[in-house]
Amino acid sequence: MKTLPLAIWAMVIGAFAMGADEFIVAGVVREIAEDLNVTYGQVGALESIYALGVAIGAPVFTAIGTKFGRRSMLLLTTAVFLFGNVVSALGPSYELIMVGRVISATAHGAFLGIAAVFAAELVDAARKGRAVAIVFSGLTASTVLGAPLGAAVGQAFGWRFTFWTLVVFGGIALLGLLISLPRTAKKGVHAYDAHHAHDSAGVHAHTHEPTVGQSLVEPVDTSEASHGHGHASPAVGSEFEGLDAHALAHLGGAGNGPTLREQLKALARPAVWGALLTTLFGYGGVFTSFVYLAPQYTEVTGFDAAWITPLLLLFGAGLFVGNALGGKLADKALMPTVLGALATLAVVLFGMTFAIQNPISAVIMTFVFGVTAFAVVAPLQLRVMKAAGHAPDVASAANISAFTLGSAIGISLGGAAIDGGLGLASVNWIGGLITATGLIIAVVTWALLDRRANVTTHDRAHEREQSSAGERHDHHSDTMAPAGPATAGHGHAAHHH
Repeated sequence: MKTLPLAIWAMVIGAFAMGADEFIVAGVVREIAEDLNVTYGQVGALESIYALGVAIGAPVFTAIGTKFGRRSMLLLTTAVFLFGNVVSALGPSYELIMVGRVISATAHGAFLGIAAVFAAELVDAARKGRAVAIVFSGLTASTVLGAPLGAAVGQAFGWRFTFWTLVVFGGIALLGLLISLPRTAKKGVHAYDAHHAHDSAGVHAHTHEPTVGQSLVEPVDTSEASHGHGHASPAVGSEFEGLDAHALAHLGGAGNGPTLREQLKALARPAVWGALLTTLFGYGGVFTSFVYLAPQYTEVTGFDAAWITPLLLLFGAGLFVGNALGGKLADKALMPTVLGALATLAVVLFGMTFAIQNPISAVIMTFVFGVTAFAVVAPLQLRVMKAAGHAPDVASAANISAFTLGSAIGISLGGAAIDGGLGLASVNWIGGLITATGLIIAVVTWALLDRRANVTTHDRAHEREQSSAGERHDHHSDTMAPAGPATAGHGHAAHHH
């Protein structure tokens, strides 16, 4: 079996570092607060500002990337991430550390999208799926290990070393990419789409460095029937087949598929906005509690600081299980899964308010919280993609912004509650209220918008089939029996849902 190029493994390290940066501060909240003489709410802001930076940076780097090659953009985003964490590690003041967080966050989303597409470009068609999945395995590992890694390093060497750890991983990734990324793409590999679209014409691949807007991958199939359940899924046999919604969300169409006008038209649908609001509030409750778990363990539950790392590992294991579970359930019944997952998450968050008071219940609920926290991700993402129909790219990107904006709002509200004297455990019921709001929005928009959109789609599909059947019948009558009248309704195809 052929080994994968070194560049792909460098991308894995980069994906891990950027994914870990999203979680790592949660493990050292108390240490940062004490050293910088700031409140827990202010430390939480270091996480919320990172979430906002991710939402802002992705479209900015995507716009820049249309003028530069994919190799250049991958190196640039890695360097920006590296520089931002150096600023955070060295920053003598809270404000400068905040600046470093913003800088590193802007590179996060763009790196992951470009890396996934570049990874598919570097290998032959038979290994594209494996290459993309391996890149995203770094992101998956970071969700499990990011916060506990920050806690372990912070307790052993000081909280600044949590950022230096990210610098080390980022530096290894950058060095590996500099050494191993090809300056030109392989013939027949980087023009993967062109080969499929123009094979009969004998079009050959160019050897210049492709820009970010040039897609090397087959588009995601977002037709209503593509997956048998009316939600978006990768085309069978494409390199994205088998990736979860969290991974797909970072890919977009990379210039493939519907035009920008069609994408924006899809984004304007009321059902899409209903789904986006559901994501913003439904997921917003997760980080309201998560970011402040470490101080809750020591100050509310009474655990020794040495327990923070294993407890956060337990939470990370729950995230891994929940992500897989949510995807499987969404494949079977999308909206029931959305509603059920949000309701369960809200109940768990409310329950954490009481469970965190006792060591045994805190341990059990930590894992359960992790499961429910990520069980909502795939259903929420797939709902938006379904609502957008055949043009999901912009809507999907907007949903990632909804995830990050919801997280930022939740973290800010949690921090304000702690600083306002409501107590550390209050972040749990506040998170529960935020997620419950998302559940209410989901129920209302499903009843008023989603079903109406489905009826409209059903009627249009029915009209198209009738029109198509009529054309086939007319053609049949003209060529086979011109003298006889057409039989009404002859040849009408059965309507498929």
